[in-house]
Amino acid sequence: MKSLSAIVVVLALACSASGVWAADDYPSKPIQLVCPFAVGGITDLSARVIADSMGRILGQPMLVVNKPGAASAVGTAFVAASKPDGYTLATTWIAIVLLPLINPNLPYKMNDLTPIGKSLVVEQMLLVNKNLPVNSIPDLVAYAKKHPRTLSYGSAGVGTLPHLMMEMLNAQAQVDIQHIPYNSEQQAATALVGNHVQVAPLSYSATESHIKAGTIRPIAIFSPQRDPRLPQVSTSKEQGYPDLLASIYGVMLAPAKTPEAIIKKLEAALEKSLKDRDVREKLEKMEYKVDFQNAKDTKDFLEAEAKKWAPIVKRANIVVK
Repeated sequence: MKSLSAIVVVLALACSASGVWAADDYPSKPIQLVCPFAVGGITDLSARVIADSMGRILGQPMLVVNKPGAASAVGTAFVAASKPDGYTLATTWIAIVLLPLINPNLPYKMNDLTPIGKSLVVEQMLLVNKNLPVNSIPDLVAYAKKHPRTLSYGSAGVGTLPHLMMEMLNAQAQVDIQHIPYNSEQQAATALVGNHVQVAPLSYSATESHIKAGTIRPIAIFSPQRDPRLPQVSTSKEQGYPDLLASIYGVMLAPAKTPEAIIKKLEAALEKSLKDRDVREKLEKMEYKVDFQNAKDTKDFLEAEAKKWAPIVKRANIVVK
């Protein structure tokens, strides 16, 4: 028995040591960063800025590989099934939380991946067509109650964050603003300008020209702080809806069971990259706000997000197969 115990201890120490040696040697070859969206999109472009910087920090190229399809599920599933050695990573968005909630047939679960860190956010705001006589969320709620089932809102698609945000508002305010899904933010913004929908949660980058032209009007910011580009627009919290907070955020992930020492190396490289002034300037030009969180905080954040949105998905019966 003593001999057996000794063998177990030796094996445990050997495994532990091999993990440390692997981390010391990591990376010894190029790293594949899978972007589950198409080439040339803003997600792809931001991934390339970060990957280029992280590659220089780590001493090995970090190469962006695009694997689009099924609203990011194809590329994410590829990474989830990859060897957990730190050489195949994912860069993705809030879809990592929302897709498992709305699609029971996904080939992966959220716990098949482990966070490296949170990187970016794109804050959302609530906008209305210029002819809708409301200037705040309470105004919108009062109008919706006075004119039931006459208002509709546009989103970038079923199960997207704007869809869930408006369903949360419907639930909290006990109103019934109807959902009209589109294929992109740009299409939803165009529909809002044309009054095909009267309301839409959208980003500033998708609506800046329309706001300046006066064809649509922002009435709330879904963020804890006001947007310095629109300082006159109050937050949802200021308007009495403290839970109505949401942003589209970027995260970097590795396959589950990737050694912690490797995660720490990647986490440190991501943080250093996002502190680089040139990197920040490039990302800010894309309308991204740098918002780094370490691996542990990102894990906690994603779990909280899943708990936040699960009852909204269930209440609205949002299912995509």
